[in-house]
Amino acid sequence: MEESLHIMDFLCAGKFESAWDMIKKNDISIDDLDYQEAFQDLERDLHLARTKGDIRTANRLKRRLQSLTVFRTVGFIPEKMMSPVDLHEGYHGKILMVRIVGGGANGLVGLRSGDDWHREILRNTQEEIQDLGFDNSQVMPMGGAWVRFDPGDTIRVYGSSDEFGGCNKNIAADLLNSVFPNKKILIRHSQGCRVKVFAGNIRLPNDQPGR
Repeated sequence: MEESLHIMDFLCAGKFESAWDMIKKNDISIDDLDYQEAFQDLERDLHLARTKGDIRTANRLKRRLQSLTVFRTVGFIPEKMMSPVDLHEGYHGKILMVRIVGGGANGLVGLRSGDDWHREILRNTQEEIQDLGFDNSQVMPMGGAWVRFDPGDTIRVYGSSDEFGGCNKNIAADLLNSVFPNKKILIRHSQGCRVKVFAGNIRLPNDQPGR
């Protein structure tokens, strides 16, 4: 009983990895009514944030709700909780490659976008993994680049980050193609341009830099 209360505390706090560790360690299950309590608390907070016009908080709570939905269905599986790429079709701007360090998501790699500064993309990603429930993990920057969707079927990956250096554009192409499989990925290196198309989820061991 005490363990179940601790698990509910973790779920309500958005610490899904800690909740999962306790579930596995004690070989117990969570009742649907308990899950409903956690969902209702999040939905109430989300409604309040939207009512106040607090878009940032609302987006974070929505992300936590989505992650809790995955957790309830399949357990703590980071690949199903964290999208490999977070950018919309037609995007033209900066991207940051990140690697998750520590915890059950250790080694997971993704591309993130959406700000004028790579350091802000990093900060947003740190918030994201908190919202996803990766409470034993941190975010490590692996370099940046620019992405541009050309008219037609081509995505260009080029440039680098003044703050974090350049990312591995081959890995960036793999990540992009896993989300946009019908696009050609054109990578611009210092040696020239080439098209690369392949797909898959990526985890890197701790000793592989990814550059």
